[in-house]
Amino acid sequence: MRFEEILHEVGGFSRFQFLILFILCLPRFVLPLHFLLHNFVSATPPHHCALESLIPRQDDSSLSSCRGYDPPLTFDFDTVNSTVPCPHGWVYNQSQFSSTTATEWDLVCDNKQLNQALATYFFLGVTVGAILFGHLSDS
Repeated sequence: MRFEEILHEVGGFSRFQFLILFILCLPRFVLPLHFLLHNFVSATPPHHCALESLIPRQDDSSLSSCRGYDPPLTFDFDTVNSTVPCPHGWVYNQSQFSSTTATEWDLVCDNKQLNQALATYFFLGVTVGAILFGHLSDS
């Protein structure tokens, strides 16, 4: 028996079939939002070292976002003070995002690649899940 014949036997395509179709398609409208989520959840806001008095200036006279001076500081202009990665963490600008994965786990500067890898891990999970659960649903 063909699908068209079965549909004719149950009274054709009516409001009930349209409702079932709408309910089944509803998750497909929400799914693209999950793929765009990483752009907002993993955003890296402007940041600088926690101790502003120990932050060197960059060439464009803005504060360095990843390094601070290594104490003890000498104020002799003939010597160059060495810099180290921020020992006391970072302060984040929260005007756009109050909390992201970068701000919660300090995934900035040397750990920036981990923040970028989160999207890779997410899509790897989507791929494995599609293969695994697709096979399980066909069984």
